[in-house]
Amino acid sequence: MSLGKVHETINNFFFFPFVFLLAFVLKIKLDLIFAFSFGWLFSTFIFSPDTDLKPKKSLGPFRFIFYPYSALFRHRGLSHNILFGTFTRLLYMALLLFVFQTGYLALLGKVDMDFMLSWKQMMYTFNYKILPSHEFYLITFAFFGMATADFCHYLMDFLYSLMQKIRP
Repeated sequence: MSLGKVHETINNFFFFPFVFLLAFVLKIKLDLIFAFSFGWLFSTFIFSPDTDLKPKKSLGPFRFIFYPYSALFRHRGLSHNILFGTFTRLLYMALLLFVFQTGYLALLGKVDMDFMLSWKQMMYTFNYKILPSHEFYLITFAFFGMATADFCHYLMDFLYSLMQKIRP
């Protein structure tokens, strides 16, 4: 599917029915629908399962961020796994943020034992303040938006492969 345009078009086609389902059938709150929409659009246009092929030109000068991802994951491998594909891309982004944050703190001369202890504090904050909060629901809906858009992508790849096998 040439340069992901087919995937983007099909994801755009299914985007509005999913938003309609969330808003009018399931009666989900508007802010959670926005989080879902953000995840869907982020996964469709920026960080799709095909990011492993070649980083998208639409990212301009920031596409270098995704070159290591392209080197780590072969196409239609783990990045196209329905259970782990979205999670591996989010884990990659978290690792990048950690590396950039650590590098920034190192430049400031603030990487020491207190920095490592702050990770314990961060885990405490996550477990006792973020999990029971509204922000956790926003993050969860953004993740489900990404996962649903990825599922549409996987489904199209599967149907396309099936059609290629059926045709003589």
